[in-house]
Amino acid sequence: MPQTVPGMRLKVREVAIVALSVALAWGLRGEHGHERGSAIAGAMAGLSLAAVIGGPRWIGAAVIGSLSFAIGGSLSYGRFVGLAYQGSWEAILSLGLIGFAWGGLGSLGLGLGLALPKYRFWERVTIAGSLFLIWFLVDRLIWGRLKGPQDLATREMMAVVLLGVWILLCAYVGVWRQDRTSLKLAIAGAIGFGFGFPLAAWVQGVGHMTGIPVDWWKVAEHLIGFCGGLSLGMAALTLEPAWLLPLAVRPLERWLAIIWLLWALPSWLIANNLDYWIVERSVLPVWVANLVWSLLLLTLLGLGFWGWSEIRRGRTFVTSWLPHQLKIIFLSFVWLTTLIGGAKALVGGAWTPTPFGFLFLALLISWILRSSHKVTP
Repeated sequence: MPQTVPGMRLKVREVAIVALSVALAWGLRGEHGHERGSAIAGAMAGLSLAAVIGGPRWIGAAVIGSLSFAIGGSLSYGRFVGLAYQGSWEAILSLGLIGFAWGGLGSLGLGLGLALPKYRFWERVTIAGSLFLIWFLVDRLIWGRLKGPQDLATREMMAVVLLGVWILLCAYVGVWRQDRTSLKLAIAGAIGFGFGFPLAAWVQGVGHMTGIPVDWWKVAEHLIGFCGGLSLGMAALTLEPAWLLPLAVRPLERWLAIIWLLWALPSWLIANNLDYWIVERSVLPVWVANLVWSLLLLTLLGLGFWGWSEIRRGRTFVTSWLPHQLKIIFLSFVWLTTLIGGAKALVGGAWTPTPFGFLFLALLISWILRSSHKVTP
């Protein structure tokens, strides 16, 4: 019997961390919805890869990835799930299309964030501007044409538009710029999420038939993220060892990345919680929102002062982040988003086991990461 290679065991463990992290993120996405929820998935994917690979450029990938995954937040797929389990091949194919376009474009953003130093300034501006225009087209213009939940054709058209943009960008980065890493991540994300969406619909339908009192919709959401994260993790951890990028990142860019990942994005999620509790459920008075925002602004001022002092003294944001620091940033994001999403699921509505599922995944990820060994990038 052949012996198991130790390095292979390590990669299985690290891939599991990425897969479970994106599974958690996709479940949290469902609590917040739309762009703000989808941004969690891209950020979680990049940060989990930063933690297991130890490369500081994955922080930039997490920032860009959060924004690129957010573009797909305008896609609505709930109606297709029910039709898919009823045997509609059009619905099954539509789910695959939505997952392929959403995951592909989001994962391409991860790659572009990772490879950003290879691109000239005008290329960055052009790509960013194009993505913004596509988001505006899909989320503001085409979305406005929806005529209720029965309008599946418009939903399919939104996915086709994103798929077209993904193809054009893949052609540019892969053929013209020879950016094989971004292309590999883009394809891996497209395949993983493209497979995960139809599979999740099947699991949800079978789960309901069992009669087991579980939130099968949430199980399906976690499964989508697991499939996408599994594919991304396998692709990222098999990148060529000779593939290197400049590690130098301007101090201001490092500080802004921390502000976005550990303050701005969580604050966006907290705003959604407050709207849910105060406006929709009326379980909190308005003055609570004012208090929370005051505390958040004070936190931002504290982060700003700390970042300014660290940059001035040539400390945290000047030198390259070490692997243990990347793990701390990752786990901070895991627990921030878990607590925010869990609080929304727990307060103001009917009791469900959903927040305890979030807590279990966060604990499992933390335990595996703690027991994992360093992976050489």
